[in-house]
Amino acid sequence: MKKVFIIFLLWMSAVFSTATAQYVVVGKVVTSPDSAALPGAVVVVKGDVTSGATSDENGIFKLSIPDSSADLLISYIGYKPRQVHVSFPIPSALIISLEADANQLGEVVISTGYQNIPKERATGSFSTVDNTLLSRRVSTDLISRLYDVVPGLISNQGRSNARGLLIRGQSTISSSTQPLIVIDNFPYEGDLSTINPNDVESVTILKDAAAASIWGSRAGNGVIVITTKKGASGTPTQISFNANVTTSQRPDLFYQPRISSSDFIDNEIRFFDLSRYKALENNINQYPFTPVVELMIAGRDGKISPQQAQQQIDALRDIDVRNDYSQYLYQPAAAQQYALSLRGGNDKQKFFLSAGYDRSQAAEVGNSDQRFTINVNNTYTLSKRLDISAGIYYTGTVSKRNAQQIPNYTNPLTGLTGGVMYPYAALADAAGSPLPLINEYRLSYLDAAVQKGFLDWSYRPLQELANADNTSRLTDYRLQTSINYKITEGLKFTGLYQYSRGINMGRNHYSADTYLSRSLINTFTAIDAGGILTRPIPTGGILDKTESSYSAQNLRTQLDYSRTIGAGELTALGGFELRELTRVGSTFRSYGYDDQYASAKAVDYATTFLYSVNPAISSRIPNVDTQYEHADRYLSYYLNAAYTFRKRYTLSASARTDRSNLFGVNANQRGVPLYSVGAAWQLSQESFYHAGWLPYLKLRGTFGYSGNSNKNVSAYTTASFGTRGDINTGAAFATIQNPPNPELRWERVKTINIGIDFETSRRTLSGSVEYFTKTGLDLIGSMPYPGSSGVKTFTGNYAATAGHGIDLTVNSRIFDRGFKWYSDFLLSQVTDKVTRYDVSSTSIFYLRNGDGVGTFPLEGKPLYAVYSLDWAGLDPSTGDPQGYLNGEVSKDYAALLAITPDELNYHGPARPSVFGALRNTFSWKSLSLSVNISYRLGYFYKDQSVSYSQVNTSVPTHGDYSRRWQKPGDELNTTVPSMPAVANSNRDSFYMYSDVLVRKGDHIRLQDVNLSYTINKSNWKKTPFQSAQIYVYASNLGIVWKAAKGSIDPDHAWSMFPPVRTVSAGIKFDI
Repeated sequence: MKKVFIIFLLWMSAVFSTATAQYVVVGKVVTSPDSAALPGAVVVVKGDVTSGATSDENGIFKLSIPDSSADLLISYIGYKPRQVHVSFPIPSALIISLEADANQLGEVVISTGYQNIPKERATGSFSTVDNTLLSRRVSTDLISRLYDVVPGLISNQGRSNARGLLIRGQSTISSSTQPLIVIDNFPYEGDLSTINPNDVESVTILKDAAAASIWGSRAGNGVIVITTKKGASGTPTQISFNANVTTSQRPDLFYQPRISSSDFIDNEIRFFDLSRYKALENNINQYPFTPVVELMIAGRDGKISPQQAQQQIDALRDIDVRNDYSQYLYQPAAAQQYALSLRGGNDKQKFFLSAGYDRSQAAEVGNSDQRFTINVNNTYTLSKRLDISAGIYYTGTVSKRNAQQIPNYTNPLTGLTGGVMYPYAALADAAGSPLPLINEYRLSYLDAAVQKGFLDWSYRPLQELANADNTSRLTDYRLQTSINYKITEGLKFTGLYQYSRGINMGRNHYSADTYLSRSLINTFTAIDAGGILTRPIPTGGILDKTESSYSAQNLRTQLDYSRTIGAGELTALGGFELRELTRVGSTFRSYGYDDQYASAKAVDYATTFLYSVNPAISSRIPNVDTQYEHADRYLSYYLNAAYTFRKRYTLSASARTDRSNLFGVNANQRGVPLYSVGAAWQLSQESFYHAGWLPYLKLRGTFGYSGNSNKNVSAYTTASFGTRGDINTGAAFATIQNPPNPELRWERVKTINIGIDFETSRRTLSGSVEYFTKTGLDLIGSMPYPGSSGVKTFTGNYAATAGHGIDLTVNSRIFDRGFKWYSDFLLSQVTDKVTRYDVSSTSIFYLRNGDGVGTFPLEGKPLYAVYSLDWAGLDPSTGDPQGYLNGEVSKDYAALLAITPDELNYHGPARPSVFGALRNTFSWKSLSLSVNISYRLGYFYKDQSVSYSQVNTSVPTHGDYSRRWQKPGDELNTTVPSMPAVANSNRDSFYMYSDVLVRKGDHIRLQDVNLSYTINKSNWKKTPFQSAQIYVYASNLGIVWKAAKGSIDPDHAWSMFPPVRTVSAGIKFDI
């Protein structure tokens, strides 16, 4: 009867409107198919979006139209928009039904790891990446698929001072900056490389306190919530398969300019003529000389003629070791990825089963990875009130890292004293056979040692690569079960338990043929007057074994409550959580190892032995055995509640308290909770709101605290124990690392977030804009401690930071007909600074910020900042670098470097302060093209250049050497100083830290392109698949624009080579 009465009123209203000739349309908007009233729907006249109406709580709207007929556009978030034609007189009551849009509805549910929240009721800052967007990028790891698709998230990989992912800047100094990773409701403690991205349904990034504070003392850096795929009820079993191959360019080893072999040789000849090497020729340590120096010695001593020496030296000038490295030690990287899954279910059971296999070959010859994953998840509905779930996720990986045996050509030979990778070194002869390199000792000494019975002491990099056997095996699995019981209508109990474990076993076998084994054996070999050799290290191989493991248990019980109270909806949850994490590790070495019989021989670690090269030096046999064990325990209580009134006004609050053995006794006793409060106002639902062109407008704001735990700091007295006794007494000993600190607590991050969500008519434009502030409080850091205590520094909560920024997301549908053009624009601006830090350093430490060495906090400035010294040009007479001291041009380099930190030039942050991406997607019928352009602005970096201290120690320096000042007038064309007659490290340092080498890092790059063609039943009825897609993906396509001149990539200014271009091709289908 009530429904009939409403229809009668609507019909009478329509008749009355016609009779008065005012053309007022009255109607009702309902949902389809259940005909429920839909309040807040926007109704506008097509062609006149400046006026409109919003349906009230009963779904009724009233709208004036300019003529007796019109087309009405009706829209509501989560429902398909509809166009309805009306003309007067209207014969009956106007009832308009809207059909739910499954695609839109799927996008508005946010997972926090504790609950799922409709986006319309969310007050916090979230970003959700669905499976479609995750699948756009081709990679074997998940985290890289989030790059340039999430506002506020940036990766600093590739920068030498990088610390990984950042969400809205950095709010800690000494603790980890990594976001908390949550997988299927629990924190993940394992290696992220074990996660198969093909098993992931969606990723949600929690960015402010309202979103993340429920995770307590680990959420200060933000939270990344990963939801894996689950079964689906009421659907037939679906089989999905995805396969792709990826190939990359060979790395460009000539990316960083390097001194030419000819210039390097000229310096060696000059130093030889200055008798620079004379004192070392008879050095007892057998200091090694390069082939050029050895040739000059041979020519001087008459072993060969000067002409022969010069001829052989000139033959070396055209050799560049990078050519051999590129040919023998680097290769185009390649990867293969295969994934198969089954999904289905009915009203009693849902299941998901998947298997994945990935294989990759790294750019470094000898490095490779294999990964095998299995994911099984089942949910059983036992009754209308009870369901249980169980799942297992298994990953097994095998990684080979044989290239680690080869030193980096840009540095002195790794781990070896005195060796230099001279630029004209050759790794192989014309036939490709391995050649020896000058390494620890002179060739004449090595030849004589072999004649006495020592093992071959030659170092051949290619032979090392062939003999390398460095493999690690990682096993990681998670077992999870949950129970959901509906106690009464609106009240649910949830219990969850997860056990996870990971074991990583490394095996690095240095066979008897490897240089490390031969060199160590020879180093400790003794020879008596009769020529008898004694070997404290037995002949054979050396085996290093490492084992590290973790095990974690999580138990959570939770009550969820939801109820409609009048015109409002109340949702709340509360519970407690227990978590224990144990990490165990060990390293052991075996000498005299025989791989065939898996046997080893004992050695004497206690006795000190003389070195064979220099008997004046003695040492114990290297003992690398270590063991460790850590245990972290947490007890947490949490509450979260939200109340929404009339689907317009939402208030939210959450609180959590954590107690842990990581914190001090007093901090645990106080139990001060981390909390947040938030509010949202869906302005477009108001009856006075008539902006038809903007049917959805929501304002929201939050305030709260989250935390960050530092696992490297303990509330108790900490000490490290020596693996062996004291070198003099043999007694066991320990060194105190930090005094007790009962006040130790988690770091706090105070966050304020204000946001606006919007959507125009027909979703032509949609998005959000947010302003936030982040204040780091009680941050962990070190401070001086009284020397009388026996401890130099004390670690505690004494530092602070502050930051603010903006996140902007604009999604647009430029064309949305047969040809579609969608565009997604992301912009983030982040500013941070250190507001309290009690320890100060000298200027030289701050000058190193941004040059790849490290970072040192300075109050009032960003943690990662670029500083410099004033540059006054080159001296026209000498080419010396000049600076300003007390306003005057000066070459007093020691004084120039000794200025106070306040006198340094501050250029700006060393990390991008503005960053984002523009992604355009074009589609026509079954063909789709997606292009992503990323940008990073508002930061600086220091360029590399020549160091004459390196030149004077026969270490290859930067290629700027060829651009150096050599004669008066050169200062007009170059800023590279002249080469001094005598090395002056202060002169080098002044030049390296002057503002002449500071560059703007601003740039725009073509990040990636995805091209796909989709086949389904609608465009190919005979296909056996529900859908099939062929795709091609290319990434790292190059820089489109950059502020700095030259070829250096600003994000890889201190890298050996920039990111290489990759191309992938694949197919995926559903049956």
